[in-house]
Amino acid sequence: MFAAPVDVDLPAVCRIFRPKDLQNYGMAKERTFPLEFESQKPVYFHPAEPADFACDVLEIGPGRGDLLLWCAANWPTKRFVGIELNGFRCKKLARRVDRRELTNVLLIKGNARVVVPRYFVGATFERIYILFPDPWPKERHAFHRLLSIEFLGVLSDRLKPGGDIVLATDWQPYADWVVANLAAVPQLVNEGTPYVSNMGFLPNNEPTRFEQLWREAGREIFYLRARRR
Repeated sequence: MFAAPVDVDLPAVCRIFRPKDLQNYGMAKERTFPLEFESQKPVYFHPAEPADFACDVLEIGPGRGDLLLWCAANWPTKRFVGIELNGFRCKKLARRVDRRELTNVLLIKGNARVVVPRYFVGATFERIYILFPDPWPKERHAFHRLLSIEFLGVLSDRLKPGGDIVLATDWQPYADWVVANLAAVPQLVNEGTPYVSNMGFLPNNEPTRFEQLWREAGREIFYLRARRR
């Protein structure tokens, strides 16, 4: 279980990227993700570590949990899991889950690239949401980018046939990078050309907080949907 929630407001969001971040984005020589080091870090669960990790829907980086909580409340017979790296967000989200008395939500504080292969075995998910992940635009940070070919392969193995990965980002170089990586994962089919419409993209038809922020800042949003064969 997480420690007692702490009220910490998210900082104002502002991204400033250099021209060379745009030019070199897809050509960065990626360092190897330090899986062994990250695997040594503790993983926390709310309300508790379950005996059975079978779940229907996964959201990586749920933040405030607007989508996760809406889905859990509207589909009480389905099981939802949110994996969040930020400890403060986890604590606040845990409190929101408890307030709503949602018993079909599991929260995990940890790195998704460690948590998913460690705790979820076989094709368990109908859908995986990844909304506005950090694009890590600088070349020296490229190894942090979440949706590498290797991790897309891990996610595809956890999807049921016909299940899908749903991605939204405000950063086109990141979107294009993911499109190229999807093409290298034979189990996944990109449903867009290469992007999909935002019509019906989320079941609640409401923008997340980050989408609102980016739209207010004048950014274009790119949507991707990849289906498991």
